[in-house]
Amino acid sequence: MRCRSLALLLVLYTLTTFAAELPAQNPTPASIARQRFNQVFVKVIMPVITRTPKQDGPAVESWVAEQLKELGEPEYFAVTDWVPVCDGLLEDDEVDNRVWSGSLVGKNSSGFCPVSGDLPERKDGRVLVLVGGWDPGGGHEAKVTLVDEPGTRAVEPVLPCSARGKRKAIPGETPLAYVAVLIGPPPRERVTSHSNDE
Repeated sequence: MRCRSLALLLVLYTLTTFAAELPAQNPTPASIARQRFNQVFVKVIMPVITRTPKQDGPAVESWVAEQLKELGEPEYFAVTDWVPVCDGLLEDDEVDNRVWSGSLVGKNSSGFCPVSGDLPERKDGRVLVLVGGWDPGGGHEAKVTLVDEPGTRAVEPVLPCSARGKRKAIPGETPLAYVAVLIGPPPRERVTSHSNDE
């Protein structure tokens, strides 16, 4: 019995030594990001005014409706579904963070410039989400910092920005749009299956 234990220890020692000498493979930035970063989704919502008459669109979730009500918005409609805003580390190619084309349906509605999203910072357990565009100068944006945990959510008005980058509501004027933001879990690794034909 003692001889068997000694042999087992010798085999274990040999395997451990061999494994320690194997070169470590460095993880790619994409694989690190997929393990660490939660996904961020945004939905663009328009207030019903003369410029943006009500139209059919994606559903507006009850929590979004509740926050819009708290912000004093009586009538609105969504122009996008939930659109992911990507971190650069999650993509192998260029990141395309177009959120909305800027077009509406209807004869009285004028179009807007395309809208895009950005995640310029993830720090200390928080994520900064910017969604901007709407006009040629890109002078309107929604900006929110959220706890970077799945399930965190908020609704922010799209406000004009000054030359110094400060967002400012104009008294008595309805925000240009609203952006709902939702933090989801990190994306799962894609699993590929191989058929017998390969």
